[in-house]
Amino acid sequence: MKIAKEIKVAVLAITAIVIFYFGFNFLKGIDFFNPSNEYYAVYEQVDGLTASNPVLLSGLSVGRVSKIEILQDQENKLKVYFEVREDITLGDESVALLASDILGSQTIVLIRNKVTEALPEGSEVIGDIEPALTEQIQEQAYPVLKTLDSVGQHLNHILANIDKNEDAIQNIMLNVEQTTQNLAKISEKQATITALIDDFKKISATLADEKSGLKALLKKTNGIADSVNALELARVVNRLDTTLITINNTVASMQDGEGTVDKLLNDDSLYLNLNQTLVDLDALLIDMKDQPKKYVHFSLFGRKDKGDKKK
Repeated sequence: MKIAKEIKVAVLAITAIVIFYFGFNFLKGIDFFNPSNEYYAVYEQVDGLTASNPVLLSGLSVGRVSKIEILQDQENKLKVYFEVREDITLGDESVALLASDILGSQTIVLIRNKVTEALPEGSEVIGDIEPALTEQIQEQAYPVLKTLDSVGQHLNHILANIDKNEDAIQNIMLNVEQTTQNLAKISEKQATITALIDDFKKISATLADEKSGLKALLKKTNGIADSVNALELARVVNRLDTTLITINNTVASMQDGEGTVDKLLNDDSLYLNLNQTLVDLDALLIDMKDQPKKYVHFSLFGRKDKGDKKK
């Protein structure tokens, strides 16, 4: 029995369509030979997530996004359905994290956490969005940029101060250069300095010697000082003794009634005469004050006669 060409063409076309359908869905991640469970998660936004995008668990593709719906009655939130292999169990604490890679393609990353009781098929899984890579870079780069800006401002301030204090900096550099030259000169005289240090060490060793050192010299000096002090003290005591003897002799002479001093001290006639003279002088002055006319012709040089005036 011969098969018509039309039937052969039809069978070949149907076979090609079926193969294309299964192949296309297989490329999209649909595995017809492994059964899967469907879940959903609700997001504020999906950032370009589309159907057939992969669902990953620990970096392994375990499913795909099957459908996305817009919930207009819930402020346009997005309900994303995704299929997961039947052998993967999810629990109440599992999270469907919407993440993006470096190229910007979106995926759903499953975080199972602790599964105490498996969710039935068609249940809602907690949806969360991972910050985009650009946002993470911006968050980390902002403090760095702020710090760089602050550093740039400080550098500008420092450069401005350098421009203002250029003369002072030049003087400092000149001083540093001069100091370097002086240090070089000191280095050239290192041998002399070393010799001086050696001599100082020898002198120190000599002074530290018990017999001829500084300690013995101080003992001798102390002995000489004691001798000088004793001699000077003896001289002072002798002088003081001589002075006291002289004073005693003078006082004894005054007490014995010898000399003028004793007479002045013991005889009161001189005191009485002087006192009477002062009393008479005081009376005379009072009389002259009260009766000045009585003493008009009084003259220390005597009176002149009237005949002398005529001549």
